[in-house]
Amino acid sequence: MNRRERGAVTVRHHAPWALWPWLALPASLTAALRRAYGRSDTPRVILLGSGRCVARQEERRHLRLHRGERVFWREVLLHGGDAARPALWARTTVPLRGLRQGLLPLTRQGTRPIGDLLFRHRRLRRSPIVVERRRRQRAWSWSRRSILQRGPSQVLVAERFSQHVPAWHGRGRR
Repeated sequence: MNRRERGAVTVRHHAPWALWPWLALPASLTAALRRAYGRSDTPRVILLGSGRCVARQEERRHLRLHRGERVFWREVLLHGGDAARPALWARTTVPLRGLRQGLLPLTRQGTRPIGDLLFRHRRLRRSPIVVERRRRQRAWSWSRRSILQRGPSQVLVAERFSQHVPAWHGRGRR
């Protein structure tokens, strides 16, 4: 597997140039999507599900959790007004102990983008972004993941981009 370090981004394959700014963006995707769509009421969120469960194996590995440890999870699609053409799928995972350390508002986001809440905190730190491509059905899809940390609390954010991601128009605010 081809793997290189580029600043704060770990690259496992060559991403298309049009998608690269989205994959490597260290700031809020929500703000960048607003700028790309040209409207403040976007992106719109379709809540696919949320709840509490035992962490998946991959989540345990990235968040360094013990077997059987529980997490809060939330999966959404983000789109610019046409729900049939989502720009990306995202899953946010928070260890339950993190909810007790100031991240409880994440459980109440509903259909609001989670980036609005997370990137409001100035002390937020982000791990290097890992960019991957995966085979989905008969096509390749590009995804990224990273861990956001505020004090001892960690949030695993995984995002998979669709072919409907808008053209890049800059990173927006923060």
